[in-house]
Amino acid sequence: YDASVLNSLVVQSLFLISLSTQVKETEDAFEYIVHCLARASEANDEDTGNHILRLGEYCAVIAEDMGMAESFIRKIRFQAQLHDVGKIHTPSEILKKPGKLTQEELDEMKKHALAGAKIIGDHPRLKMAKDIALSHHERWDGSGYPEGLKGEEIPIEGRILNIADQYDALRNPRVYKPGFDHETTSKIITEGDRRTMPHHFHPLELKAFKEVASRFEAIYEKMKG
Repeated sequence: YDASVLNSLVVQSLFLISLSTQVKETEDAFEYIVHCLARASEANDEDTGNHILRLGEYCAVIAEDMGMAESFIRKIRFQAQLHDVGKIHTPSEILKKPGKLTQEELDEMKKHALAGAKIIGDHPRLKMAKDIALSHHERWDGSGYPEGLKGEEIPIEGRILNIADQYDALRNPRVYKPGFDHETTSKIITEGDRRTMPHHFHPLELKAFKEVASRFEAIYEKMKG
């Protein structure tokens, strides 16, 4: 009888180990596919570096400083990768244009937020990614796109991504602008210039950025390759 019980326990243990392995493999495949999709969004863009990975780390740092739950921090670090997936539909001549965009080209560029949300779809596991794709260009004062959301209408993950994206965009050299150093970038975000202003960001996210700006610099320097 004892041998029979032990044998049953062994069989059940082996089954659970096999099930756990399958779950782990499925989760790994899910994360791999998400990362591949995020990389595909950069195919027509000149930024082929670690932009999408840096964005995830910036967002995690801000979320941590704001006291968000560990589950939120893990999720935004991972799902922030898909923020620009809609650029798959943006013509490469617009993404790589060395000069100022025309109004028509700018309007075409702005479509990537809606396109990204459509690509990601309605799967519950990627709801945050969809919200980020759709809202990461909205501004606290309502001057953003695509829906002109204002204040608390903007999902918190979109607000966090917005300030992280602004930092990385200012640091990165592009065909139409040089890359700024950390001090200049931080000053633009906290004090403003002609294009970026402090009132574009939620006061709490802006406060968090000021507190963790040095960590942003470390992330950029470590992952700028």
